[in-house]
Amino acid sequence: MGVTRLSNNKYKITIELGYDMLGNRKRKTENFEGTKQEAIKREAELKSQFYHIGKAVTINDLTFEEYAEIFLEKYCKDNISLVTTSGYKKSLKRIIPLIGKMKLNKITPYILDSMYQKLKVGIGGEQLGYHSQYNYYKIINVMFNQAIRWEIMDKNPNLKASKPKREHKEKRFYDVAQVKKLLEVLEYESLKYRLLIRLALDSGARRSEICALRWSDIDFESKTMNINKSLKVVEGIVDEKTTKTESSRREIIISNDTINLMKTYKEWQDSYIKNCGKKWKGTDRIFTATNGDYMHPSTCDHILRKIVKKYNLDPICFHELRHTCASLLINAGIDPKTVSKRLGHSDSSITMEIYTHSFESSKKACADKYDEMMENMKNA
Repeated sequence: MGVTRLSNNKYKITIELGYDMLGNRKRKTENFEGTKQEAIKREAELKSQFYHIGKAVTINDLTFEEYAEIFLEKYCKDNISLVTTSGYKKSLKRIIPLIGKMKLNKITPYILDSMYQKLKVGIGGEQLGYHSQYNYYKIINVMFNQAIRWEIMDKNPNLKASKPKREHKEKRFYDVAQVKKLLEVLEYESLKYRLLIRLALDSGARRSEICALRWSDIDFESKTMNINKSLKVVEGIVDEKTTKTESSRREIIISNDTINLMKTYKEWQDSYIKNCGKKWKGTDRIFTATNGDYMHPSTCDHILRKIVKKYNLDPICFHELRHTCASLLINAGIDPKTVSKRLGHSDSSITMEIYTHSFESSKKACADKYDEMMENMKNA
């Protein structure tokens, strides 16, 4: 470091500015023309000019914006998926202009409540829904809890801030008659479309789980499907990892009809691959793009939306096929724990909470059945 001669009357001056909060070394470099003595004098001027930057930044001086940089670099990089990190970055783009310049240890529950009130309104002026509001609350909570673990903060002010309230909305799903109509029109569609939707109805799997399925996950003999991966695409980058929780990794038995359709589809796909020749990318995926590459999860929505519109069916999105699966199982008398395991919920109480309406309907049907049985006994 210091003054380095480059050529006649040309020098490179480098001064040390200590380390930033990420632990990276900071330097100031300048090319200088003149004599060596003049270069040494210029080095002294630079040290005097930038001496304050070289001082260590204390935790008490750390702003929210500076901490956000540390959080994304040191925590998200190795611990959080690309999808979640991308969501965090989008949330921070709106959060930082509001509290970015504030010192971290000066942020209070009142300041956070004021911020959340402003964030309730989207960029276009519309009122944000629960999930959008909760995303802001969630990242603040995760960041402050991590700051406590790193001993940057002593407490989490977000715990006393107002948490967004979930508005209870009934899940939209198809009943038996609507499912029957959907299955009828599917007979006029391609094998791929038929299998995709039948598998979603049968398994209750998420679209990201279905797109990650490979033939090695299917056992035709035991009629089982092993759900162990999730495929998401962030800014054109494929993020395919094992499912994030133990409960999400599950093996389920699928119906004879679905298995038979899957066998037929496999035969068709094998023939298609042969015709593609070298154009095929050689993956083992069940659902693919035309060249064998991954199928984007949003394609699932596109396919179902096209079918619903084509046959004038009641509106439903692909994720609501999962709700339909759950509702059909519940109303068929399947117990909550079994439904929960099939859906990959961590606890059956989650299933009970989400599908309260279906369970209540099931209870009423059970009572009606009992009344009918008692009436038959009286008349016997």
